[in-house]
Amino acid sequence: MDELDVRILRALIFEGAVAPSMSQVNESLSSIAKRLEADDAKVSYRYRRMLRSGTMSDWLLMTNPGHFGCGLTDVLVDVEPESGKDDMIRKLRVVHEVVGIIDFYGRALRLTVITGGEESKSRTIELVSRITNAETLTQVRWALPRCRMERFTETDVAVIRSLARDARKSFVDIAKELKLSARTVRNRAVKLRSENAVFTLPNVNLGGTAGLIPAVLSYSYANGGAKEAVDRAMLSRFDASYLWGGFSDPDSGWVLIGASTMVEVREALKWAKAQPGLAGARSDIVTKTLMFPEKLAELLVAKEQRGTPPDRRRAGGPSRPRSVSLPSVRSPGRATASNLPGQR
Repeated sequence: MDELDVRILRALIFEGAVAPSMSQVNESLSSIAKRLEADDAKVSYRYRRMLRSGTMSDWLLMTNPGHFGCGLTDVLVDVEPESGKDDMIRKLRVVHEVVGIIDFYGRALRLTVITGGEESKSRTIELVSRITNAETLTQVRWALPRCRMERFTETDVAVIRSLARDARKSFVDIAKELKLSARTVRNRAVKLRSENAVFTLPNVNLGGTAGLIPAVLSYSYANGGAKEAVDRAMLSRFDASYLWGGFSDPDSGWVLIGASTMVEVREALKWAKAQPGLAGARSDIVTKTLMFPEKLAELLVAKEQRGTPPDRRRAGGPSRPRSVSLPSVRSPGRATASNLPGQR
């Protein structure tokens, strides 16, 4: 994966199209080629090559948890012991509130969790701490757009469930599956997207992409006044290699870069640590990404069926994941607000 591949993938991620037709995909690629000042045919070829290689394995449709009065928070932990990591991941993936897991090389894990009130959030953080034996946890808050839809129709819910695991499924295929007209499906999908009721995330096979070492460079600011200059320096330094990142949090930021060698990863971290205005930085190499958009879809089903927000600790996905109720406890470690994957 070279600089052009990175820029194409970044542009596709930022567009966040839902169920685009082939003509829309071609129009999008043509627009991207124009913005990148690249040849249309070359951009189209690179896009299809990424599809064939499995780099872009899935596009997932996530229901905006703001509809439930909830948010999403990334929780970065270093597990103990590392030898128990696989078993920890098996336990974490069936926890209701965990809707995503990024496995890094070594001891690090990053979890995306649904967060409601402070009490619910504390229970979830404590559960994560117990499963991973982590001494410290860093919390990274997602800045989600405001969901403007107050109610979802049965058709909306059906479309969301159909698209949860494949956000680029065609309207025709969804219509056949749901026994609806393609026009109805298209209108509802467009409405859901325009009202910020849903958003797409790529389930990119970063760890298995030849020639790519995906590294998340996380950093915190020494003070609030340093943020603008630090973020600008990061974007300038990694413009040719970053896929996406988070820059809206007042305390910290991150970028996911695609490096070609481990030397490049080390140099990136060394450069970051030398920047004025930084309190600290770390880099973690992505090996595997797991996302569970169906958990948010099932929360939506439960809410619309009941007419009131569901109990998030009882309303799980179809696999009936377990839930653990925990008493209020002392915070398991230092928690700092920051930003998330997918945020630009």
